[in-house]
Amino acid sequence: MAQIIMSLTRWTARVAALLVAGTYVMFVVGEFFPHPHSGPPTRFRDWAGIVLLTAVMVAMLVAWKWELAGALVSLAALAVFVPMVRVHNYVVVAVVAIPGLLFAADWLLRRLFLPAAARV
Repeated sequence: MAQIIMSLTRWTARVAALLVAGTYVMFVVGEFFPHPHSGPPTRFRDWAGIVLLTAVMVAMLVAWKWELAGALVSLAALAVFVPMVRVHNYVVVAVVAIPGLLFAADWLLRRLFLPAAARV
């Protein structure tokens, strides 16, 4: 039973990371294509938000190999992003945090239920 839960947690984290990262890429691409009424970001806060969210997405993808490191960097960058950009919609932040939390849970479950020799 523990093996099924570990596998389900790992693959749920991976699918969630791909969905969140894919959505982010679509937003960033849309942000940089010139629109008739707007252009690319101009303020430091906008650029800092893009850099921090890019770090979140890269860390989520790194978590495919190194679960704990990727999860911690992803969640830390997200924690810095929230006050820097002055986010008011925490539902979006919670959705972006889901893969990091799942990767951390995956790492913890593997440490609890797998012998040291079987951890990969």
